[in-house]
Amino acid sequence: MFVPVNDLSMFVEDRSAPDDQTILFLHGFPFDHSMWREQLQLFSSEYRCLAPDLRGHGGTVETGQPLSADQVTIDLLADDVIALLDQIHPRQHRITVCGLSMGGYIAFALWRKIPERIGRLILADTKATADTPEARARRLVQASQVNASGPQAISSGMLDNLLTERNRTGIIGMEVRTMIENTTPKGLVNTLHALAERPDSTDTLSTIKVPVLVVVGADDKLTTLQDAQYMLERVPNKAPLIIIPRAAHLSPLENPDSFNLAMSNFLHLPA
Repeated sequence: MFVPVNDLSMFVEDRSAPDDQTILFLHGFPFDHSMWREQLQLFSSEYRCLAPDLRGHGGTVETGQPLSADQVTIDLLADDVIALLDQIHPRQHRITVCGLSMGGYIAFALWRKIPERIGRLILADTKATADTPEARARRLVQASQVNASGPQAISSGMLDNLLTERNRTGIIGMEVRTMIENTTPKGLVNTLHALAERPDSTDTLSTIKVPVLVVVGADDKLTTLQDAQYMLERVPNKAPLIIIPRAAHLSPLENPDSFNLAMSNFLHLPA
């Protein structure tokens, strides 16, 4: 369904179950809600599952004055999500936030903004630290490539880092390439700038008092095992680290059985 949010018509997959058991799925860059298809199918029988397409991605479209790259930030993406929750989810019920990569960065921003509305956090293939100068420079190069030649200019190179070798040329690789290339050039460029300028969330980690699950693909080259351990060392209420075998940066897609088992076990732990 589409929900008017700030200056957007935001698409959100809403698979409804009781409001007091809600999981908010936040996708990575540059994907859309469909990257969570395996999780939506499984968990919607027991939980209300909300999976939006974030600003600049998927079916979500701008309805107001278009924003420039320097106006789009991780905080803005978090504010969009909060406005969505204000409209479609009761404030009295805490939610589980499950964010992958960019979705994890937004999860940190949500914790800083609305901690009273969050009951659990799942941080998948993400990290707390800001971009290094080298990583920031790479993002700006990608933005220039997209401006010059469109999404196809970066899709193949991204696949090399996002997926294990066995999945790059299979069905999953085709799905991921389609998500990347269906993202508008403006959406890609604006979000690349937001990612490059995102804040360091290291200091946020120690403030997270709710249960936290950290998940990482065994072959993730973008947010590594070391990044996962860095976060886990700094959060006070944590489940054991879960390393997903046969997966790189998109562990929910590459090995959904292992990811879903870890997530289910976590959700059934006492709060």
